[in-house]
Amino acid sequence: MGLLGLQIVNGITIGMIYGLAALGFTMVFKALGYLNFSHSNTITIGAFVIYTVVISCNIPFILAMPIVTLFMLFYGFVLEKVLFKRFRNASALTFMLVSISLSTVVSNTCLLIFGPQPRALTNVFPSTRIAIGPVSIPFNNICIFVIAVAFLVILQLFFSKTKFGLSLRLASEDPSTASLMGIKVFNTRAATFAITAALGGIAGMLVSPLYSVTIELGSSLALKTFISAVVGGLGNFIGAVVGGLLVGLTETMAATYISSAYKDLIVYVAGIVILAFFPYGIFRRVKTKH
Repeated sequence: MGLLGLQIVNGITIGMIYGLAALGFTMVFKALGYLNFSHSNTITIGAFVIYTVVISCNIPFILAMPIVTLFMLFYGFVLEKVLFKRFRNASALTFMLVSISLSTVVSNTCLLIFGPQPRALTNVFPSTRIAIGPVSIPFNNICIFVIAVAFLVILQLFFSKTKFGLSLRLASEDPSTASLMGIKVFNTRAATFAITAALGGIAGMLVSPLYSVTIELGSSLALKTFISAVVGGLGNFIGAVVGGLLVGLTETMAATYISSAYKDLIVYVAGIVILAFFPYGIFRRVKTKH
């Protein structure tokens, strides 16, 4: 029972990280109707930048997170203004090819800057455990979960309580109506890219204490992030988080009770099975206006 409870906690922890990354993936799809395959790079960048800030600048992890989040917001904003705005009227295929090409460029740039050697961000949180009944939960799992939930709450409040957040929601759901109401849709798209980059960066920051920080970190999580978004329903924000939790739980349970060598295979097979019964995801996909 203790092992089962611990693996549920581990699954929820990694699932929240998948959910944050998937939320960023699905936001671009909802706003533009396109799939941004360079989103996985934001996970890698977030992990490397938080490592650099914590180790090189000797800044505590919690204090470094807002700094890195601001950096990722700036990165996403500049990326849209410099590159993606030139493909606003391009076909979905062209946008996809551009994002794939960008992913390769960014990966190689990170390789040149940071090098191929893996890095470990250890002792970020106190190495204690909290016993809840028969389950002994590592304190870092609790911290990661709380931080992920806090960011989700902040994002929800931003979209539901602020004027700019409401403008972003309207622009993503109905660009024509938003434009008639005086909302600058192109600016909201730049903001969407900024927020999605920040979400990917946050996922990278949270996963960095759990896995080695490498150039392949983002690409290794990309497919599971994509599965989380699709299973939850592309374009559905709640679905992205729920999909991430399902993928995380499936992965940890498969690794514990079947085989760690086949955990990825089992996740992919489970995703296929779910989509066989729910072709548009567990939550019905939001129809885009493109």
